[in-house]
Amino acid sequence: MAEKPDTPKILSEISKSNTAKAKTPASRQQQKARRRFIIVAMLFLPAVAGVVFLTYQQVQLRRELLAFQQDSQILTQTLTGQEIQIQELQEQLAESLQSGPAEGESTQQLGTNVNQEILTIRQQLAELQNRYTTAESEPNLQWKLLEAEYLIGLAGKKLQLERDRASALALMQSADSALSQSGNSNVFAVREVISRESAQLRAVQMVDLEGVYLRIANIALQAENINLLNSMRENFENRRNTESAFEEVESSQGSFLNATLSFLRSIFVWRKWDGIPEAMLASGQDIYIKQTFELMLEQAKLAVVSGDQNLYQTSLTNATDWVQRYAVMDTVAAETILTEINELAGIDLNPSLPLINESLSLLRRLIASEQ
Repeated sequence: MAEKPDTPKILSEISKSNTAKAKTPASRQQQKARRRFIIVAMLFLPAVAGVVFLTYQQVQLRRELLAFQQDSQILTQTLTGQEIQIQELQEQLAESLQSGPAEGESTQQLGTNVNQEILTIRQQLAELQNRYTTAESEPNLQWKLLEAEYLIGLAGKKLQLERDRASALALMQSADSALSQSGNSNVFAVREVISRESAQLRAVQMVDLEGVYLRIANIALQAENINLLNSMRENFENRRNTESAFEEVESSQGSFLNATLSFLRSIFVWRKWDGIPEAMLASGQDIYIKQTFELMLEQAKLAVVSGDQNLYQTSLTNATDWVQRYAVMDTVAAETILTEINELAGIDLNPSLPLINESLSLLRRLIASEQ
């Protein structure tokens, strides 16, 4: 069976080719004209925009010119009014001069006074300008006065609470340096008072508390070498027993008289005392008595550390009484200890210190006046 040709497709292709060939040159020219019109319109639009912008600027300039003209007219009117006022014032002045010499003299006097006041105001203005330039060129050292006030107050507290003279003197010197650096011409009186108070502080003789403490400790060491009354009696009894034994050996060889004298010597003992002893110690009591003396010295050392003058004097007085009561005073150790205790008792642990309130109050008044 033979194949059928595709007739409809062939016919559609033939019709398409015929329609494509049917386009004329006229349609092509129309398309080109349209393109040219679009290009010309695009080129013409910037020119139109520039013309519009220039027109707007011209309108603005005209408005500003009108405003300037109005301002000039107002100024012209103002100047005219001022000229009229000047003429009126000149006429009034001429009339016042013609009215009489008395009024003329008063007017001249008034003018002179006004000129003097103007000169005074100008001088004050110049001074203010100089102060302003000086304040800008030079730093403000007003805080140095406040620093000096703080240092002097701290020095006073050091003296009152801690009795620290060295620190107080250092603080006073720092305060004087701060006042010198402040550049204020009114601090001379304060610095003079600070110098006087510093000299008073240096004149005070401070006590070497460490040295006093060591001297009391040395007395405690020397107390071991003190001979008490009990030790004297024991030495005397030992010597008496030795002498009695020696006399018994010799009495067997001597006469009856010698034996009698030796016997009496062993019973009656003659000794010369510098004074009547206040106490005679029992055997073995010397250890406790020396410990009591050491406790008195420990109290004195505690008083030195705490700065208690009453306890210090009481402890040394009791120690002196102890030495005079229980020690043998004709020995070198007792005399040395007693002399040392008497010297220590004459020391004042808390010597009076001068006050430094005058410089502080003077500086505070100066700061108040400067503010």
